[in-house]
Amino acid sequence: MNENKDPKVEEKSVKPPASKTSNSRKKKLKKLVLQYFHRLTQGCGNPECKNPNCISSGAKKLSKQEALKRAMVLASKKNRPEICKLVNKKQDSKKIEEVKDSDEKSKVAKGKDQAKATNGSKKEVVPVKAIEPITIKVFKDFITEAETAAKKTNNPRPDYKKAIRMIGSVFGDDTALSRSFPLSEEVKATEEQSDLDLKAVNEFYTLCEDAEPVQKVLDNTISRLSLKLTYARDTEKTPVFQLRKYLILMENPTFLDPEYHNTFKKLCEAISRLHPSRQKILVKWLSKYPAQQMEDLVSRIQQYITVRWYTTRQVDDLQYGTIVLGLLYRANEPWLGHDLHIYDEEKSHRFFLRRDRDRKRSDKADEKKTVKSSGETKAASDIVIEGVGTRHDPLVEPEMFNNDAVNAELNLKADYKRWIENQKFSFCKYPFILDASSKSDVLRVDARYQMSSHFREAFLTRLYVGGEAPSPYLRLPVRRNNLVRDAIVELQNARLESMRDDDDDNNNMFFKKPLKVKFTGEEGVDEGGVKKEFFQLVTSQLFDHKYGMFVYNKDTRVCWFDKSSLSSDEEFELVGILLGLAIYNSVILDLRFPMYVYKKLMGYDTTFKDLEEVDPEMAKGLKGLLKFKGDVENTYCRTFSVQEEAFGAKKTVELKKGGSKIPLTEKNRTEYVQAYTKYLLEDSISRQFAAFKRGFMKVCGGPALKLFRPEELQMMICGSENLDFEALEKKTQYDGGYDKDSPVIKNLWKILKNFNIEQKKKFLMFCTGSDRAPINGLGDLSFTISKNGSDSERLPTSHTCFNHLLLPQYSTAEKLERNLLIAIQNCKGFGLL
Repeated sequence: MNENKDPKVEEKSVKPPASKTSNSRKKKLKKLVLQYFHRLTQGCGNPECKNPNCISSGAKKLSKQEALKRAMVLASKKNRPEICKLVNKKQDSKKIEEVKDSDEKSKVAKGKDQAKATNGSKKEVVPVKAIEPITIKVFKDFITEAETAAKKTNNPRPDYKKAIRMIGSVFGDDTALSRSFPLSEEVKATEEQSDLDLKAVNEFYTLCEDAEPVQKVLDNTISRLSLKLTYARDTEKTPVFQLRKYLILMENPTFLDPEYHNTFKKLCEAISRLHPSRQKILVKWLSKYPAQQMEDLVSRIQQYITVRWYTTRQVDDLQYGTIVLGLLYRANEPWLGHDLHIYDEEKSHRFFLRRDRDRKRSDKADEKKTVKSSGETKAASDIVIEGVGTRHDPLVEPEMFNNDAVNAELNLKADYKRWIENQKFSFCKYPFILDASSKSDVLRVDARYQMSSHFREAFLTRLYVGGEAPSPYLRLPVRRNNLVRDAIVELQNARLESMRDDDDDNNNMFFKKPLKVKFTGEEGVDEGGVKKEFFQLVTSQLFDHKYGMFVYNKDTRVCWFDKSSLSSDEEFELVGILLGLAIYNSVILDLRFPMYVYKKLMGYDTTFKDLEEVDPEMAKGLKGLLKFKGDVENTYCRTFSVQEEAFGAKKTVELKKGGSKIPLTEKNRTEYVQAYTKYLLEDSISRQFAAFKRGFMKVCGGPALKLFRPEELQMMICGSENLDFEALEKKTQYDGGYDKDSPVIKNLWKILKNFNIEQKKKFLMFCTGSDRAPINGLGDLSFTISKNGSDSERLPTSHTCFNHLLLPQYSTAEKLERNLLIAIQNCKGFGLL
């Protein structure tokens, strides 16, 4: 009963609704989408139709993708536009049935003939002639021949029997289909390339679409073939060329039509059940696709998932489509040497279902492995250099794999529960479909789940053993004049207290508690502002170049680990812990790490492109070395070693064993660049980064972290660069006599909207201490504007800890803009009341 009143309460995508009313409503909605789609693409057949949503009325012809979007919008309206009636509906249906019947009869007759030939003589074996595959030239000739003949006889209906016969035979035989559309005369498919002429495939489908009788036969034949493929599964012994049929079928634009989504579901099911070795070959083939072809394919599958989500919400529909989308996701970034974080059934099952004590023991082993792997790096030859090896960039933006419909309505708590219980399907198993905002919510749900288990254990222990109940907060008393040392000591004390709660010296669960900071000697209660101020002060101190932990590049405006730093491992570990605490406490940090830091945290391999971000001048010099056409050895006069100087002392670091005696030459310069890049990005800062990563993993380690991409992890910590000031205006609160209609407030928003991007960033920095938005956008920011006296020459001030702007009641917009610009361009530190 409640399902119809509040659809957001139900568990999305798990089960079809039990209510008959809900089922009939969804069937009705699906029927409406199909009807609107038909009118927008094929029309009603009435030349005098006046329906603006029917192509028969002369409405603009839409692509199938545009028509599907439009149909969904029309079907979801409260006052739905009228659907015009079909002309000769029965006659059209009869023709379709005739095509089906004739095709079926021809198959039956063919089967009987073959049976007679087989039974007629036991001695004589009649060889079955192999079916000729489709080539675009022959098929195009058949279409042209039929249309030319029709024009000569003034026949409005061309006889496409040759083209229809070719489609019926080839698409009815998966071997013949797999040999179709080769780039050369014969198929030369290997595990690395498919030898598939994608242009020819798309031209074939276009020709079929323009010839209606041919299209109908093609649709029926593909429907039967897809059903056949779900039962006759390919194995690891299946010849490689046989996989080409899946690429050919996935290019079919008819799958945008909701009427053929059941057929597309069967195709996705067949692909999802392929042996992993065969799926891996498909991924390699897909990785060679042109960018536009990949974009079209991703959009086609996303449309399928969206329509199914809104109309049926059948788990198997969503599962198979999502798995195929996952193969495209893998293919989109093949150059990455790390294992892309697609769901691993076995690892996830082990993590969630083992007992807590076993989990803690395993976490301890994982931590040791993390520390060890942070100190060990791969061979220099694994460093990817542009121009050497495969491509660096994805074919399409990773955000294309996010599904807006799923992210808007998915019940994340229910989906997380299905994930940890290892149920058949959960979107958390396929994180590429979730956006950064949804993933951040999953991370917090995961923390609450783990914390509830921890508190339950601790409570039962206290109940039987006695003593005080554990605190629900991570309390951090610190002195302003000794922030770093106090933070390290108090975090160690918190760990000791946690050990007393559950007698486990390897439990880092206390880091996931909500943080409460107390500045010693001050009476402020931490309701969010004190905590934010602590993060701002301690990160400012740790990242100050005078502290000696990080160096700042003024040209790139990024911080990097100081390879000569004398700071202790505890201090670098503290930086990692602070990043993790900021995530769990929803605090945006003003950090200037390069993306490479987040890639290293996520286990991505190093590339030369990373050096271009960290040290562009050095990268430019090494590029020059690779392109140099003269005498490399006598011009550069270098060996496989580096001269380092720290605190007045010089030392030689060999890039490889015996490197100081190996001269740099034209033949080994690529190896030299790889070794030098590895040294700069890995070896020279291995101690510092190992401690930093160890601290971060203490807070954020676990399967939930693997949902994120590096750029999403950066957004979680540092916020988003998408600054939507209209969303901020809608969520802003006013105090002290101001409201949204006050003249000074209206002037302020008008001025802010006219600011350029740099001025908007400075305004945010002035008011919040960060020039970025929260991961969910500025609409998620708690922002307040208060009146700070009447008209005067005083500048605006702010409390960055509370996202609070104090604004005098300026008499004119000009005065407001002038004083605001002075304030935001000359601010540093914290504004005071």
